[in-house]
Amino acid sequence: MNKIHVLDEKTAGKIAAGEVIERPAGVLKELLENAVDAGATSVSIDIEGAGRGLIRINDNGCGMSEADLELSVLRHATSKIQAFDDLATLHTFGFRGEALYSAAAVSRMTLTSCTGEGGGHRLELHAGKVVAKSPAPAIKGTTVEIRNLFYNVPARLKFLKSDSYERACLLKVIEESALANLTVSYRVHINGREVYNLPAQTVPFHEAAVSRAKEILGEEVASTLLFKEFDEMGLKLFLSPADKLVTVRDMQYVFVNRRPIDSKTIQQAVYKAYQNIRPKDRHPAFLVYMTLNPSDFDVNIHPQKRDIRFENENKVFNFIMNAAGEAIFAQARPVEVAVNTPEMALPPQSQEAAQRLFTPSRPAPMNAFAAACGNPADTDFPTKPHFLVKETEEPVEYVARLESSEPAVSEISIKPADPAQTELHTEKDPQWYHGPYHYLGQLQRSYLLFENPEGLVIIDQHAAQERVLFEHYLDAFERRDVKVQKLLFPIHVDLPPSNAETLLSWSQWLKTAGFEIESFSARTVLVRTMPHMIRFKEDDMKEFIVSLSQIVGDPSKSTEDLKRKMVAMLACKKAVKAHDAIASAEAEALLENMKKCKDGMHCPHGRPCVAQLNMKQVDKLFGR
Repeated sequence: MNKIHVLDEKTAGKIAAGEVIERPAGVLKELLENAVDAGATSVSIDIEGAGRGLIRINDNGCGMSEADLELSVLRHATSKIQAFDDLATLHTFGFRGEALYSAAAVSRMTLTSCTGEGGGHRLELHAGKVVAKSPAPAIKGTTVEIRNLFYNVPARLKFLKSDSYERACLLKVIEESALANLTVSYRVHINGREVYNLPAQTVPFHEAAVSRAKEILGEEVASTLLFKEFDEMGLKLFLSPADKLVTVRDMQYVFVNRRPIDSKTIQQAVYKAYQNIRPKDRHPAFLVYMTLNPSDFDVNIHPQKRDIRFENENKVFNFIMNAAGEAIFAQARPVEVAVNTPEMALPPQSQEAAQRLFTPSRPAPMNAFAAACGNPADTDFPTKPHFLVKETEEPVEYVARLESSEPAVSEISIKPADPAQTELHTEKDPQWYHGPYHYLGQLQRSYLLFENPEGLVIIDQHAAQERVLFEHYLDAFERRDVKVQKLLFPIHVDLPPSNAETLLSWSQWLKTAGFEIESFSARTVLVRTMPHMIRFKEDDMKEFIVSLSQIVGDPSKSTEDLKRKMVAMLACKKAVKAHDAIASAEAEALLENMKKCKDGMHCPHGRPCVAQLNMKQVDKLFGR
């Protein structure tokens, strides 16, 4: 008996579907590409049951004849190419002829199409097999309706995540398609509720891109994007200015010949342009549009065509890096879409930063005072950030306790310190603490100056209180003792639909952290509670929820990373800011609270809170 045999068509079809379609979002991506390739200027999308129940796409493209309709569901049937050499001149999204075939193999599909000449035609398939043919209305365009996705491959259903997460993936695909195809209108309904109604853009490209980005990335991010256009590679860049970087990486889009792609080459080139001005915890939002000869890149290296290989990776990297640097630091301005849109000036360090941008630089020492005195090694604080919090691989369940609805009093408000506690150094004191400390005053309302037996101590007031708040809230979180403040009136927060869905997928976990969040509409969530110790104002709460929606991700990932990021963000937004006046008693109390921290030397983001300038360094400054 032969050990090797040819798989039957049904089994082979299911395997092929698994290569192209991992989840409902994969089906949607393929169908949207087909609609745009058909010349559609209007696309309507209906989704039910997070894509498992229904995905329906209706377009006004060229449509198909009866014969083409029947051929379209066969494997490797395509109108895009006729021979392998055609790949070098291909300007369409699809070319393998696997999209409809693969989707039909794992669903119940109905195809309806009309070319506008004569009547339309309908084809119904179950698990890839045609079960019915019938005439259809003479309406130009194509409608693809997919029901019961993966009904015949239940193992794949087990790997799908929550409905909220799958909806977020579906919306992400739609958003990418809408940003890539600005002249196409998109209407999107999920479970009967309108999520997007994006009209086709008829204004110049740079205005059209920003107008659509406002609907997808949000007004605050999109309205500040810098725009720069280059003839080479048909490059059009939209980048965050140096002072408007965001907290996450998911606002980064790259399109090559209107195809959304993932490219480490382009991403790293953009980051290289920001290397001297970007804090480690901030990232640029960007839209990169490129128009290349199809022979200059290869999209046939991955079944889903997300990854591409450029013919000359180094050339692309260097060009994007220099172009991004020019866009950031030269004469680029935020795109003005409306007449009354306020103009934002570039950062004052533009020219200096431009000069440094492509000049090799040496990392700055952590202690500026030690650098000025000669030897950075003389610093008294560690240069590597670390977190002294409990690690765990499994998600931890927490129970939040509901407090009264009376106005909250911050449990970590700064109170006068007991002078006796700051005079002596004991074995319980942290290694960095060398008392007694005498408060001297505030520098530029940003730094607290203390004298101790070794010399001058400088404390970053924001970073220091950020650390204190971080550890206080984290401790309550891990003890499952987060007290909750119920809001008299829920706070409405508007978000991009994909971010709203992703945030809601974490709603149960967030509830244990003190935040009760629920859906109000496709673009709005309601916040009903907050942690008792936070006491945010409404605008601060909205800002925090927007930022939180950007850092949450796949619910299957460890909660430890999200917990740290969320608590660090809470602490940052609640802590006293630079340029805030602080009384001497408050400064001394802050120092005492830092002393109690597990890591009083660093803020939650790893930046130093304290710098010690010893007397030798002070004497050296004056030549003594």
